Amino acid sequence: MAKQQADTKNVAEYFEKKVKKIGTIPIDGIFLGRNGVELSFDKKLTPTQQKKIKDGVLGILQENFYGSYELGDIEFDGFESLLMVKVTQAGVAGPVPTAIQEAGSAFILTQVLKRNKKFESASDILNDVETKKGLDKIFKPPYSDSINEWTHSYYEHQKAFFKKFQPTQWKIFEHGGQDFMSFIKERAQLVKEVTPSGKLKDVGKYETWNPSDIWAVENKDQVKKKIDEAIQKDGSQTLTELNNVLLSLMKDNKLVGLSLKKIEPKEKANFAYVNKDPKSVEFAQVEEVKMKDITIEIKTEETKDGMSQGGYVLFGKYTINIIRTPTPTVKFSNLKYESVVKGSGGRGGAAPVDLVETILKSKVPGHTFVNKHQNYPETAEEFKNDTRNYEAMYNILKSKIKGTSNYAEFRSRILSMYRSNDPKSKAVAQSKLMQLHFFSDVLSKSSGKPEEFWTDLLYLSLKVGKRFAPHGKLA
Repeated sequence: MAKQQADTKNVAEYFEKKVKKIGTIPIDGIFLGRNGVELSFDKKLTPTQQKKIKDGVLGILQENFYGSYELGDIEFDGFESLLMVKVTQAGVAGPVPTAIQEAGSAFILTQVLKRNKKFESASDILNDVETKKGLDKIFKPPYSDSINEWTHSYYEHQKAFFKKFQPTQWKIFEHGGQDFMSFIKERAQLVKEVTPSGKLKDVGKYETWNPSDIWAVENKDQVKKKIDEAIQKDGSQTLTELNNVLLSLMKDNKLVGLSLKKIEPKEKANFAYVNKDPKSVEFAQVEEVKMKDITIEIKTEETKDGMSQGGYVLFGKYTINIIRTPTPTVKFSNLKYESVVKGSGGRGGAAPVDLVETILKSKVPGHTFVNKHQNYPETAEEFKNDTRNYEAMYNILKSKIKGTSNYAEFRSRILSMYRSNDPKSKAVAQSKLMQLHFFSDVLSKSSGKPEEFWTDLLYLSLKVGKRFAPHGKLA
């Protein structure tokens, strides 16, 4: 079920209708009062039971509601134990900006590092007065109510990181526009990437080379000096040399960049190195994947937006989603290629679009697909006049398509979506045509082993390979 905005009324109704107990402890009563929602339990609770109940209630709220809420202390009145849930704000439209997400995670890690905080649950973070005040300063309006949504991720990030490392190993965590992140971005512009043909080219955007959101540093001045000694500032050094010095520092536990993924409410985070070893066992198994092990699904069933956006490549625990890129205001957009790892609380990552173009050129010679939405129809008339043979594309993919029985049905639905007054339906219609073109090209025009395109696309999304920076992932 989709999350709903939190207010005292719908929180009370949710617990009344759907929550009979927290863990093994039954809820005796639910009362809607002036100060919030009161949950009662018909006995005196031990401190351990109180903690489990507060953690359980917080988990239910985070999983089902957008909003900001405070949990009071559990008080025993001589007859029953009472917990007050106060809804303080009722949700905010739009996702939390990346800079705020990263600042929050760096702050929580620093609280453990510098302030000796010990968080045994997500509720411990919210119940620590100093830590909550710090998060309030980071999540300023209109994002104040999103603190609860991210607290579970922050708890899992610090738990996984400090399970791997001792706090005494690090001196500082930096993110965003802070000094060390700025330093790394500047140094990446001083080196060149060597193409397969031996030519030198600029590295491009930081994010397409290095997915690290924050950096853990042991001695910042020494680390910066070592990086500067490894790369000359005359433009003659290569990306490989920069990656090698980062790898050396990471192996010596002097520096590690961290890629942070949002952890869903019931999931746990794990720490893993990426690009530390030439070939990990995990990716050696990916190398063994054959086309028969890969499932491709293109969803075309009817939805409120006209048609499902789904387009998936599945193999083992990995899924690559190939769908339209969401935009702040609904409009036409290019496809994105984003992986999800089963059993991980977070996404694997998005493949850099320009690098996807590179593997299309090398692995799918003769392809005509270009990931540029401006080249595809935006109206029913443009669709009818488009000279691309979408029927042939559909028929190539027919066994992979779930939701329409033939091209005539698919075409009729696409026309209806274009003729609607709904911008989202029109954008989805265009993205489905782009999906047909992309998938049909890859499946019908791949050279060599067709599975290699999909494994290469997975590696790009996970930022695995010599072209990418060594880093740690919390996901």
